[in-house]
Amino acid sequence: MNFSSRAVFFQSNSSSYKKHNQESLRPVIAVTMATSRQGSSVVRHLSKNGIFRIRAITRSPFSKRAELLAKLPNVEIVQGDLLEPESLERAFSGVYGIFGNTTPTKGWIFGRGSMVRDYEIEQGRNLVDVVKKLADLGTLKHFVFSSVCKPKDPLKSQPAPGHFTSKWSIEEYILINGLNKLSTILRPVSYFENFDSDLPGVQISQSSFPGVVHKDKAWQTIAVDDVGLWTRAVFENPQKFWGESMNIAGEEMTGQEMAALWQKINAKDSTSVRYSMVPRKLINFIEHDIALMASWIERAGYGADLKALKVLADELGITMTPLSCWLREKISSGNTQKRLPNIDLQRKFVTAT
Repeated sequence: MNFSSRAVFFQSNSSSYKKHNQESLRPVIAVTMATSRQGSSVVRHLSKNGIFRIRAITRSPFSKRAELLAKLPNVEIVQGDLLEPESLERAFSGVYGIFGNTTPTKGWIFGRGSMVRDYEIEQGRNLVDVVKKLADLGTLKHFVFSSVCKPKDPLKSQPAPGHFTSKWSIEEYILINGLNKLSTILRPVSYFENFDSDLPGVQISQSSFPGVVHKDKAWQTIAVDDVGLWTRAVFENPQKFWGESMNIAGEEMTGQEMAALWQKINAKDSTSVRYSMVPRKLINFIEHDIALMASWIERAGYGADLKALKVLADELGITMTPLSCWLREKISSGNTQKRLPNIDLQRKFVTAT
């Protein structure tokens, strides 16, 4: 190797070393349940900005969903389970921030449904206990927990569905453990994606727009992708969001208004679109907690302040997804008649994962 080639070799390796060193100095954010709808949204948006390295935590690191996430820039896949605190301690080692979300879904059983409150509480307790250890060590700087939107009318909030109260109880556990100052609570409302689910009669069609509340009741909703947008903004602006709790939504419309919007967007013929409410008795039979949630929405309602959120979104450079855009994307992707696969009941007409 002559002098010039040695110089090129040195410069090349020096540059690579510098790049590697810079990458290793970037703060790491761990995302639990990374292959869920909500988790993958958070991973995708955090991976784009180049500020953080993302540790995508999943029980199944070799799944197809995990493989897709692994192809994103700045992302590594790590095995971890919310029911195994030791695995969380390993997965969270040395991280700057954690995005934590939990699920009540434990497999459907006749007479019980799929949602088990204690199952989610156990996950939340394990998560917060490990967060507490890291906070005491001084290594963790920011904890973002995904909860569920609080009610617009608190005096009419009871009875509340179990998969709402489980998350609110985890919120209380965060406060009890003195983690408020380094925590941010995000509380999404129902997902747009829930309007095209695996539940019987809950698929958007040319003539029908489905829902679980009465046609004249306003209902706050959000695109699951927007949870990732808000989470990215929170981690990028820690001083603004430390110690804060936010109800987040993107729309507030009645079922009739949603059906009219769908007809306007998908006006291929003169067929009128009707809003189709899934019978409450049927929902109660399939998943009692979802039926309880539908009654809760009608009685108390989600309490996100859409005007204030719009102001904050403009300040942070966030473009929230309107339902109209989500529906147009549905048309352009050609899945108007197609059911969306793998929708977990945690977010089926709940809030999104």
